Amino acid sequence: MPIRITGMNSGLDTEALISELVSAYRVKTQKYTKAQTKLSWKQNAWKSLNSKVSAFYSKLTSLRYSAAYNIRSATVSDSTKATVSVSSSAINGSYSVKIQQVARSGYLTGADLGSKISESSKLSDLGYTGGDGTISVNVDGKTTDIAVNSDTTISDFVKSLNGAGVKASYDATHHRIYVASAKTGKDSDFSLTGSDTDGAAALNKLGLSVASTADTEMYKQWEAYAVYDASGNYDAAATESKIAAILEEVRKAPATITNNSAEIRYANAYKTVQDVQQNNLSKLSSQENQELHNLLNEKSLTNVYVDADGNLYDKLKDGTYTIRNDSKENFTQDQLDAKGITLTEASTRLQDLEKKAGFTKEVEKTNADGTKVILTVVDESKVSEYKNALATMSAYEVADENGVQANADQIAAVQGAFVNGTLDTLVNDLQDEINAAQKTLSDHALLDNAAFTAENVTAKITNAVGVLDGSISVEYSKGATRVNGQDALIEVNGASYTSTTNQLTVNGLTINALAETGNDEITVTIANNTQGLYDKIKGILKDYNELINEMTKLYNAGSSRGYEPLTSEEKDAMSDSEIEEWEKKIKDSLLRRDDTLGSLLNGMTSAMLKSYNINGKNYSLSSFGIHTLGVLNSADNEQNAFHIDGDSDDILTSGNTDKLMAALTNDPDAVVEFMKQLTSGVYDSINKKMSSTTLSSFNVVYNDKEMAREYSDYTKTISKWEEKLKDIEDSYYRKFAAMESALATLQSQQSYLASLFGA
Repeated sequence: MPIRITGMNSGLDTEALISELVSAYRVKTQKYTKAQTKLSWKQNAWKSLNSKVSAFYSKLTSLRYSAAYNIRSATVSDSTKATVSVSSSAINGSYSVKIQQVARSGYLTGADLGSKISESSKLSDLGYTGGDGTISVNVDGKTTDIAVNSDTTISDFVKSLNGAGVKASYDATHHRIYVASAKTGKDSDFSLTGSDTDGAAALNKLGLSVASTADTEMYKQWEAYAVYDASGNYDAAATESKIAAILEEVRKAPATITNNSAEIRYANAYKTVQDVQQNNLSKLSSQENQELHNLLNEKSLTNVYVDADGNLYDKLKDGTYTIRNDSKENFTQDQLDAKGITLTEASTRLQDLEKKAGFTKEVEKTNADGTKVILTVVDESKVSEYKNALATMSAYEVADENGVQANADQIAAVQGAFVNGTLDTLVNDLQDEINAAQKTLSDHALLDNAAFTAENVTAKITNAVGVLDGSISVEYSKGATRVNGQDALIEVNGASYTSTTNQLTVNGLTINALAETGNDEITVTIANNTQGLYDKIKGILKDYNELINEMTKLYNAGSSRGYEPLTSEEKDAMSDSEIEEWEKKIKDSLLRRDDTLGSLLNGMTSAMLKSYNINGKNYSLSSFGIHTLGVLNSADNEQNAFHIDGDSDDILTSGNTDKLMAALTNDPDAVVEFMKQLTSGVYDSINKKMSSTTLSSFNVVYNDKEMAREYSDYTKTISKWEEKLKDIEDSYYRKFAAMESALATLQSQQSYLASLFGA
């Protein structure tokens, strides 16, 4: 703004004079600025209300189906033996349950090592005189070897046990080592064995050598790899050769699976992309094709904005935005917001292009009058499939998610197989190799350990053969005990089931076994949870009342006639509390008598008051003692809220007869069917308002597009009037400057004449 020094010759307050002369134009500018501010407040008011309507709408989605009302409860005759919970799929009736066996984890209580032994004690302190030995731990199919010698401390060994997948600890009070499997169930039990003579001796000195089913099973699994000669004698050399060959296959399997899986993903992605490009994208112009790809590549369109003219704005590295393919001008986020530029239009444009490209499916919709129409909508699964295929190809051509570098020959093979029509054969061959590799890993899970060699595995097998045939004797620790891991065995209505945990789910019943019942049985009774269903309906009405009361309050708000948003000058003359009170008066009345709100309000209340036919009989909410209190008996703006007769939490209707509970007790199916139809009716009334139009976006109940355009129009109008005001001010300043110049000349002449006359 230029610095002006005025009135020096005339003595006039030029600034004040010009300000008064252009005041009419300034008022005009302020008028549009206030209108835009008020519109912005109205947009925010609608956004807030729309989020609440949308949340209620989402809740209604599931309430239209029977599953939402399948509320049942279970009664157990002996809750010390079992507890039972039920899902909506459970069938009402009585069930007999026997808990023949509870699930347990494997548990080993070591022998007492003596009062002089601590965590820092070494194996030599326990009397171990052997050399380097190996103790094997197997849990969940994984074998871990622990190397031990005379210097191994109890603390080191316990730490190694925990690292092998079991839970281990040393109790300094009782001088024992405790070992347990991390999970219950037979298959999760652990084995703890000496892989050689020294390992077995060390295990005994640690107080952990004890007979167990899991250990015996482990010996048998190792012995299964043994090779015997024609006379039936164990052949260690032949066994080692066999193990070497198997280990080679086991080591190759993961790479085969990873590489082939990546190549299959690339092949399928390549086929998807080629099919889409041939069948879909050919329908788009090259410019539309590029635009579609640009939009698809945006992360949920968070960085794409659009204005009323359809221009798309891209986010730059510095955080500003520019019109796509136009770098002449950059805009900040605040500037975009001020222009009313939105994100939702980008989604609409993307949907238009997706439809044109053929990413669509047909869905049937039922109108309010019962007629059915077929709508063509975007099939998000097709779009996602295409986007994922593009991403998969791109990743494979650099490196797939497993870090496998793509091979040029593999890429060429896939592309060639697509052209000559043998791509399916290529994929099948790759899958066969994967299946064979997976079978190798499954069949030889014991050998899937990077530390294993043919030599040390053969030593395990040799030891196992000796233990099983008795040629190697195992000395057990005195005082050590072992509990084998076991599955739960539960009988329901005479049928037996096993579970690795003490929880079993059968036909909607989830049984938590607490103790064995022996030959006795407990009775579980499943019935409708009438109180639960009552509370469900009560909760639906509570959510509806909260929303409808707010909508009614907004619609019936008091008038703010005579109140307009304040200018900066007006705010300067008021206190903060006065400003807040003034603006609250306006904001509270923004949706007063709003046509869109009124239409939504009428649609929802009409659906709630409507009668619905069930098995030839009409029902309404009043049939179940649910009604409004009317304008005279209800609190302000709560005349549309519903109350339940007999509801103990409602002081206004608690004394009335409880028709709802009676109906739920006598005919729950009718109540559920009514609630399904009622919630569907309210859902449909909101859904009509949420359809995308030229005035509103999808999932929005008000004219957000129209408001955005109005906001943008105000911005242009304000800019025009501000420019006009500036031009007029400049014109007046030029005129006053000319007057000052003329006065200066006149004064100079007067001084000259006065000097001639000797004045």
